[in-house]
Amino acid sequence: MQDYVVSAGREVVGFFPVKALLSDTDKSSWPREALTGLKLISPDDRACSGIDREESLTDAAQAQDRIRYFLKDRLIRCFRDVGMAWQSSGGSTVVEVVRAELLDEGSRLFFETLANLPGGKTEVRFKFGVTSRDVTANAPVTPRESRIRQLCSQISTLSEVDLDYLHEQAVEYLSVGDSWTAERILRAIRPRLDTPTVWGRLGLAYTMQDRTLEAEFCYLKWREDADPVGVAGADYALSMLYARHHSEELRSLDRTAEYLEHGYEALDRVPESDDRDLTFHRVFNRNGYALVEFRRGHVDAAIEHLNSGISKLRNGTAAHRMHQTVLIYNLAQCYRRIGKIDAAVKTYLELLDADGKMPEYHMELAHCYLSEEKFDEALTSLLVARNLGPSIQEVHSLLGFTFLQLGKTREALGSYRTAHECDPRDVDALYDYAYLLAEASHHNQALMLVRDIDHALLPAGSAAKLLTLAAEQHAQLGDLTSARTALEEVLVLTPDDANARANLEQVAGAMN
Repeated sequence: MQDYVVSAGREVVGFFPVKALLSDTDKSSWPREALTGLKLISPDDRACSGIDREESLTDAAQAQDRIRYFLKDRLIRCFRDVGMAWQSSGGSTVVEVVRAELLDEGSRLFFETLANLPGGKTEVRFKFGVTSRDVTANAPVTPRESRIRQLCSQISTLSEVDLDYLHEQAVEYLSVGDSWTAERILRAIRPRLDTPTVWGRLGLAYTMQDRTLEAEFCYLKWREDADPVGVAGADYALSMLYARHHSEELRSLDRTAEYLEHGYEALDRVPESDDRDLTFHRVFNRNGYALVEFRRGHVDAAIEHLNSGISKLRNGTAAHRMHQTVLIYNLAQCYRRIGKIDAAVKTYLELLDADGKMPEYHMELAHCYLSEEKFDEALTSLLVARNLGPSIQEVHSLLGFTFLQLGKTREALGSYRTAHECDPRDVDALYDYAYLLAEASHHNQALMLVRDIDHALLPAGSAAKLLTLAAEQHAQLGDLTSARTALEEVLVLTPDDANARANLEQVAGAMN
């Protein structure tokens, strides 16, 4: 068993313990998705320097063109892809993180993901406080990291050029998905560079970390910008908080619409002599408003906004091409909503012609085929999606369902197992896997799965569903006492469940 000891520390640039772990690894055979994930963790690593050529438009977008940013589920996917590639190069491993109380947030999330990879090959141990263990793995500091570290230690004396450099670096880190490093840089420079733009970038960092109330405060500061284009950007960011990112009880389509309309009007105040790309900003805003129309059920109005935007971005910059694919994707979603599946399929195929390396697009096309029970076509799309995005849980769940419809139980079991492994805490994925195990007469395995979760922490309906499945496995294995106990628990959670009551009566009768 190989043993690694890495040390945490207070650094501006994050992931140093992770970089230390990966530093001596041969990455020449790593798959594309692992190198994409590596770009998030260690953007200066030469192993991922040419990966842009193999990525989707979203992943390959440069900082100045990026309009899609990584949220937590995407980060975990990246960490999982990197962890699987690193783990495949060796046997069982113990990773000991000393001074773990100093771990940066990104490194902590990576090590938690690493510890939960399937196969149990890697054990992660956190050691707190001073330790006598010698560190066995260290990460070399790149010139960029060294300069950032030095400048952040001298904030009060920096020139405007150096402050601008740090701001540019924060934008670069946001672009690759490292919002924590970006936040630390932005918070360091804000007292000296107290501008609306810095507030906006800081709000984006908080949004990426799901700290939406702090993000809203920052976006409101950004909204004080004297530049109408800045105001429109802040309004768009605020609108998406209320449409997508805030917790459910805070969301409001009315607030979303108000911010978007205000931002659109702000763009009308830009002088005609301004040489910025106002077409892009207006289309970007109306794409947001298309979401409002879509959510309100005015799908035809949403389609009109989207078609107009697509036509205006036909032959533009990289940002135009990137945003055009977003609009085409949203258009396909609209066609799906109103049941125009043929139009949706045609639109998804157009989208894949523009960006065929985005796994989610292949998955959404598969949804269309599944809605029409075209299982062979769905399988083809899902296999491509799995190849491009092997850590997308929904792809594996859909593959499990599709294989099942095609009578391929063994393959379905494998896909459902992988979906469960992508996130062992996901109750739906766990249930799907356990249910099919039960259907395939693997009763002990199914029972172990549904019992290996704390039902008290689940919503009543989810807990009752798992307990019902557990009761069925107990009964199949001849343990009627345990089956009765599980069904009694179901009725405590859902007293009106007639099926559970009938099953309990049947079990009780069999015991007499």
